[in-house]
Amino acid sequence: MLEVIIKEAKDRNTATRRFRFGLLDWLCVAVGITVSIVTILTDQSRPLPYAVASIALLNAGILEVILGINGRRSCYIFALISASVSIFIAQIDHFYGNLLINVYYIPISLIGFYAWGKHSDKNKDVIARKLTTKQIIILGIIFVISSLGLKLILDSMGSHSTMLDGIATIMIVFASLLGVLRYREQWLAWLIADVLLLIMWIGTGGPAIITIRAFFVLSSIYGYINWCKLVKGNKRS
Repeated sequence: MLEVIIKEAKDRNTATRRFRFGLLDWLCVAVGITVSIVTILTDQSRPLPYAVASIALLNAGILEVILGINGRRSCYIFALISASVSIFIAQIDHFYGNLLINVYYIPISLIGFYAWGKHSDKNKDVIARKLTTKQIIILGIIFVISSLGLKLILDSMGSHSTMLDGIATIMIVFASLLGVLRYREQWLAWLIADVLLLIMWIGTGGPAIITIRAFFVLSSIYGYINWCKLVKGNKRS
C-alpha cells in the first residue's frame, strides 16, 4: 500500500513538470504583439516586406525560446520559421555571416526536432545533460580557431562587423549543436551570441529586430537556470 502511495505521489510530481503557458510566457507573447503593432504604425524607414519579416521573426523567436526553455521539441518548428525569415533580413542588412548560419540552422532544426523527440520522458520533457570540464576546454580551443578563420572569410566577402559577426556565427553553431545534443550549456553559448547580435543590430535594425535580440539575451539567462533544474530532475528520475 505504501509503495502505491509513493508511486502516485511521484507521478503527480512528474506531471507538474509538463509545460503550460505561465504568466511570464504570456507576458512575452504580449510584448511580441505590442512591438509588432508599434512597428507597423511607426517604423517608416524600412520597406514593408522588411517590417513584416521583422515582425514574423520577433513572434516566432519568442515562441521558439519559450518552448525551448521548457524543453519542448516543438520549439524547433518555430526555429525553422525564424531561420527562414532571418535569411531574408540578413541579406538586406549585409550580415553575411548571420545569413550563412541561418541557412545551416534550417537542417539543424529538423535534426533537433527528431533528436528531442527520441530523448524525451513520458511527459515529453527533453532529457537534459551537462558538459564535462574536458569537453568545455576542447570546445573553447575549437571556437577560437574557427572564429579567426571565419573572420578572414567574411573580410573577403565584404561583410559588415566581421569580428562580431564571425564570433556570433561560430557561437551560434556551437549553441545549436549543444541544443540538439541536449546540453544545458547551449544557453551560455546563446547568451554570448545574442549579446553580440544585439550590438550588431543596434543602429541598423528596426525596433522589432532590436527587441527580439534583447529578449533573446534575457531568455538565455532564464534558459540556463531552467535547464539546470531539468538536469537535476533527470538525475532524480
